[in-house]
Amino acid sequence: MFHVLGAGSLGLLWIARLQQAGLDCRLLLRDQAALQRWQAAGNQLHFTAPSGQHQLCINSEVAAQSDTPISILIVATKAHAVMTALESLRYRLTSASQILLLQNGLGAQQQVTQAFPEQRVLYASVTDGAWQPAPQQLVWAGQGQTLIGDPAQQPAPHWLLQLDQRAINWQWSEQILAVLWRKLAVNCAINPFTLLFDCSNGEVPQHAGVWLDQCIAELQVLLATQGIAAQDLDQQIHDVIRRTASNSSSMRQDLHAGRRTELAYILGYACSEAQHSGVPAPALERLLTATRQRLSELGLPVD
Repeated sequence: MFHVLGAGSLGLLWIARLQQAGLDCRLLLRDQAALQRWQAAGNQLHFTAPSGQHQLCINSEVAAQSDTPISILIVATKAHAVMTALESLRYRLTSASQILLLQNGLGAQQQVTQAFPEQRVLYASVTDGAWQPAPQQLVWAGQGQTLIGDPAQQPAPHWLLQLDQRAINWQWSEQILAVLWRKLAVNCAINPFTLLFDCSNGEVPQHAGVWLDQCIAELQVLLATQGIAAQDLDQQIHDVIRRTASNSSSMRQDLHAGRRTELAYILGYACSEAQHSGVPAPALERLLTATRQRLSELGLPVD
């Protein structure tokens, strides 16, 4: 059985696709109040996908109110919530349990690997777009790809090979950390600026100007210290900006919703690793300071 932890857009997207693929799956909710909301809605999820409208009945339970062992756990919470959520489920994990992490940024993944040495921990990079117009409603706005890998560079697990790629477009990556580092660099160059200037992705170059170029140059050097080729990073970042010009980044969406952002696991992680590696990063540090100040002014957590 698959257990999906996190009832946000990404968690609901996974549970919906797993169910449509005919797989035994269960959504893990935070508390009894969340479960009661689902039950009051008849456990129904209205799922808008490229294939049309679907009404799905979602099996759910309160995460820490069951003794059933968890075999495959897909963690779709925000990065800052991962460790607390997993600790509450530790008693349900066995040495045979496997954990798949879907978080943005870096840092949370390494924390889980260190804290759960008995379990196999896999990392993923997700490019699907999904959003919730209302409770118990999900719109799959953009079909993407999920790259999955083992930081220990072990082969793909048997259960993943059985997962229908028509349901979830996944590929195994032997270099998942390099994939996540490049995604982190792209997010560092876009998301914090959208937060700082409250703008769409496409408006970042106009607002940031040469500051963006300076950040990209520092990110290229930082990636090189990780053994990752980054000569084309500038082109990749500007391609993403053009392709997603009208999009509002997840960091900006969190800002508007008054939620804690993942700044610490994106730009904060990059700055910390730059300092650790002895890489000068004044433009990135300036951006981190400015975005933290912006969050502080709005009464939101800065870490």
